[in-house]
Amino acid sequence: MKTKIIKTSAITLSLLLLIAPVFVFAQIANPLKGGTDIPKFISMILGYVVKIGGVVAIFAFIWAGFLFVRAQGNPKALDDARNVFINTCIGVAILLGAQLIASIIVGTLNSLK
Repeated sequence: MKTKIIKTSAITLSLLLLIAPVFVFAQIANPLKGGTDIPKFISMILGYVVKIGGVVAIFAFIWAGFLFVRAQGNPKALDDARNVFINTCIGVAILLGAQLIASIIVGTLNSLK
């Protein structure tokens, strides 16, 4: 008897969950705000990536400066700090280069319309 009640409840709940979206007419706002086509979407996503990468780069530059100060003339520590600084510069160049290439591609796609 108990299993029959559980089965009936499960079937009823499943049917309600399947039918409920038909009665919901809520407007869901687009969280991407304007990313209606692929070029806009790509440039918007890349904009967020560049912003986050910029914050990470700032912290990496601060860390490299901290390593330079902490080295206190030790050649091995200075080499490590220099490597962190150079790698951070390369990362920023790659990040900005990717944004430049994406901007060129989006501009080309928009001019083809």
